[in-house]
Amino acid sequence: MKRLLVVFLLVSAFSWSQTPETTKKYVLDASQFYGSILLHNPDISHLITNHPGGVILGFNQKRFGEEAWEADYGYPDTGMTFIYQNMNNSTFGELFVLYAHYNFYFFKRNLQFRIGQGISYNTNPYDKNENFRNNAYGSHLLASTMVLLNYHKENLVAGLGFKAGLALIHYSNANVRAPNTSTNTMAFNKGLTYD
Repeated sequence: MKRLLVVFLLVSAFSWSQTPETTKKYVLDASQFYGSILLHNPDISHLITNHPGGVILGFNQKRFGEEAWEADYGYPDTGMTFIYQNMNNSTFGELFVLYAHYNFYFFKRNLQFRIGQGISYNTNPYDKNENFRNNAYGSHLLASTMVLLNYHKENLVAGLGFKAGLALIHYSNANVRAPNTSTNTMAFNKGLTYD
């Protein structure tokens, strides 16, 4: 039985080593942001009292043309983004968001455009008895869209890089549950990347 196991492991190892390797590279990024809630509807003007802030964490897989679409779009990254946003207003509560995203690059890959779609969890939605002022979020679960435009420079020193730019984050429950005035956050972000 031991010999059979050894033969199986050797054959498996030999077969695996003969397959062509695909290039995989991953980049982590972490940014802090601080901004303003845009007044797109006067019904939420009573809620805009402070500037929201938070953290953006990203996991990116580089693309090198293994699939045809990658070259057509300039070898974009694919990945996941997590955002924690503190609205700095107890009526709004806090938001935890998970996105699937694409990173597109311009100007010799120094300008990064990230677009993502995800789902967020709000800690303090509308409640007719306990939180009647929150007419922006009618439910705990919200759809969210994120757009980032960053100056992006990877691997400057020992795998570390830098990024800074603008973020636009939209939250809405698509009027699945009223009220649903939604919010848009415009923010400045800056952070580090690691290859």
